[in-house]
Amino acid sequence: MFSSEELGTRPHRNGMPLAARLRPRSLDEVVGQAHLLGPDGVLRRWVAAGRIPAIVLWGPPGSGKTTLGRLLADAIGAPFLTLDATAEGLPDLRRRLAEADGIRDAAGRAPLLFVDELHRLAKNQQDGLLAAVESGRILLVAATTEPPMAGAVIAPLLSRMTVLRLEPLGEAELGTLIDRGLAAYAADGRAIEPDEDARRNLVGIASGDGRRLLSILEAAAGLLPDGSGPLDARTVLRAAQTRTATYDRSGAVSAMIKSIRGGDEEAALYWLAVQLAAGEDGRHAARRLVVAAGEEVGAADPAALPMAVACLDAVERVGLPEAHYPLAATVSYLARAGRDWWPGAALGRALGIVAEEGADPVPPGIRPAAKTYRHPATDPAGAAGQRYLAARRKRGFLGERGAPRPAREPEGRSG
Repeated sequence: MFSSEELGTRPHRNGMPLAARLRPRSLDEVVGQAHLLGPDGVLRRWVAAGRIPAIVLWGPPGSGKTTLGRLLADAIGAPFLTLDATAEGLPDLRRRLAEADGIRDAAGRAPLLFVDELHRLAKNQQDGLLAAVESGRILLVAATTEPPMAGAVIAPLLSRMTVLRLEPLGEAELGTLIDRGLAAYAADGRAIEPDEDARRNLVGIASGDGRRLLSILEAAAGLLPDGSGPLDARTVLRAAQTRTATYDRSGAVSAMIKSIRGGDEEAALYWLAVQLAAGEDGRHAARRLVVAAGEEVGAADPAALPMAVACLDAVERVGLPEAHYPLAATVSYLARAGRDWWPGAALGRALGIVAEEGADPVPPGIRPAAKTYRHPATDPAGAAGQRYLAARRKRGFLGERGAPRPAREPEGRSG
């Protein structure tokens, strides 16, 4: 989450990292998180109303959580306080709350307390926030990289807050960020000219992390003679301290999924390795494996989807390199599992029908509290003739139901 075009022309400040130079100064300068900050985004609407609830910003590193917390305070005109959970504890929290009591504005507006890395606060420290949030003593905005619903935030506090998911920056957004960085250097008289492979490496290695991208760009610029000139892919790799050749992120992910689809276990593991060697943190690959488990395997193997979800959870909880093992095991399992493509394809056809024709009326016998409903367990004969679709729908309207493809044995791998 970084600034838009005009931010690239800010004057250089000696010693200030590139990411800090490009930090947005208002919500309108933010790139990314359109689902929250677009015209219909909840944050945009709350800010327009002049009031926001207590919120948890949950997202990966470099997605703009800290910046967004500061900008929200500015947008609603609230005094701003911070608490860094990685270095501060309960005594510091008590001091912030006392400070908050002394800096309410003339209208009695509560200060916005931004707690960074909320999951690092112990449970008793999180307990210390409850009364202050409940009473409106502070407006709490907290950030975390850990799933709030999985124990990172205590349940009583979580019930008083709204969780907003921040997404990694997309390829187009990271590309915009590269352009902003280049414009900032140009304003300093440094013409840096990355080729397409260099840009592809920057985007791929950043893995959705805008701060990481700018840090690598800054390091790569420092390797150039006189700090300017053409920037190639190898220089980017040197700056990122990775030995991977030109990294095509979307290509590597696509190759992994298509290899899984084709049942080629070794190829799928190879393309997973390409992603990890390029500096990916594993989360993007794990999310794609969850999709593959539902799309490619489906009901042919009911264990596939839980395994993929557990893999994603493991990646987020333990990180790399330990998460190499659940990633490898999941890729291997999905490549060898059976296939059942019909449910996903049938749902797609059903969605198209509903979009084009609208929804059918629910048959009377299966409406809530229907007197004519027949339960298969207590009235199997009556249930046999029960209608679950409108009369105009004929069986097979979502396509013929083929038999699932059985699992492949390891020796069936392609060479």
